[in-house]
Amino acid sequence: MSLQIRNNVKGIYLLWLNWVIVAGALSLLVMISLWVRPVLMPLLAFGLQGALYLLLKANRRRKVPVCYILPHIAIRIMFWSGLVMLVLNILYSRLLIHHLFDPQSINYDIPFITVLIVAPITAACCLYALRRGSDYSCCIACKIKYGTPAERGFLGKLYTQEGTTQARLLGIISAAIALIGWAYYFIEYVNVNLSDPDRFIFFIAPLGLFIASIIYMALRYAGLWNYYNNYIDASSMRNGPYTLIRYLVFWDNYIMLVPPENNPDRMADPGASKYDTPDQLYVSARKNVTVADAANFFRSKNGFVPENIRFMYSTVSGNADYNIFHFLCFLTDREKETLLKARPDIIPAPLGKLHELINSKQCNTLLSAEIIRLHTIAMAWKTYDRNGRRLYRIKHYTPTFRLRDICNWNVDYNDSTWLRIARFNQDSPFYSIRRHWKSYTDD
Repeated sequence: MSLQIRNNVKGIYLLWLNWVIVAGALSLLVMISLWVRPVLMPLLAFGLQGALYLLLKANRRRKVPVCYILPHIAIRIMFWSGLVMLVLNILYSRLLIHHLFDPQSINYDIPFITVLIVAPITAACCLYALRRGSDYSCCIACKIKYGTPAERGFLGKLYTQEGTTQARLLGIISAAIALIGWAYYFIEYVNVNLSDPDRFIFFIAPLGLFIASIIYMALRYAGLWNYYNNYIDASSMRNGPYTLIRYLVFWDNYIMLVPPENNPDRMADPGASKYDTPDQLYVSARKNVTVADAANFFRSKNGFVPENIRFMYSTVSGNADYNIFHFLCFLTDREKETLLKARPDIIPAPLGKLHELINSKQCNTLLSAEIIRLHTIAMAWKTYDRNGRRLYRIKHYTPTFRLRDICNWNVDYNDSTWLRIARFNQDSPFYSIRRHWKSYTDD
């Protein structure tokens, strides 16, 4: 079994393992409250939060990481659950609860039932993550470090799908537990001690649902592994690992594109059914592609080499299938005429047309990722320094972005620091406080 196949199979397994860890942590928090005093429960929640954070940090150091959206959600669940339990303990310990409820109806031995706190908080955290979608903080960090799902091959697409599926399933299970638990609490529960029906509703039933979910996920990922083994593995990837070289080709204030009806790869590549760059090719796997290599490959396909060809960035981690090297080509008038004469299918598109195609999802996902990265990094580089502080005193001033200017910019598109600065800079709320906090929590 090749390293590429082993990494993809391992990625499928780690998705299931993440579910086991998170479901196990939530089950542990609920079940252990049967034997642990309520005053210690916040410490357990915060301890599990710390353990999950260490897991998340270890995953970030992987060359080919797993999707860690579920552990990230679980960290927030543990924090908010611990905080709520801490507040309830303080209310009971200082007798503040007397101002809210009749002292005769209060049981100091059971200030709260853990599942009634954890379940609704879990559902809320999952809903928040689903509503944020690709703008969820851990998803943004993953894209900055490892590239977009389109750039990460099979695992990138799988994680995008399964991250959403896992968050949705965890939210549904938690919402069901919360609704049943709170309905039982208001209708049947007597705040004296825990009867057998109470233990079943508040402890045994949630544990049973989480165990059932682990079995369901095992069957789901066994099916995904079988699909990968019988279909993906039987595809062209059997020929071994490879490297993809892509060129963004510019002339004056235009970018060269190939319409989907003229794309020669449209039969073999589903992504070719959309607008894409006119030049990309697959070569045998290599760790590096120099500008000289890229120039030779460009010549072999088009018969000439642009006078101005530059390395843009590479996607060499986070993808178990192949690595990608992206280059920028800037054509002179003569080179543009030569290219269009040999390739009449190519159309020069202005920035407005490119913007329209990307927004309407008519561009290949790789092309969209490249253009968005180029624009995001360029605008961050023109607006802020490497510490995220504005270069201009005029607040909210936005520099111009023109395709013809790209060849004059001396910016490193391979430096993900600029992607972070674009998301977090001096114009962000509470910049100084958050920057200080990030210096202790981020890698």
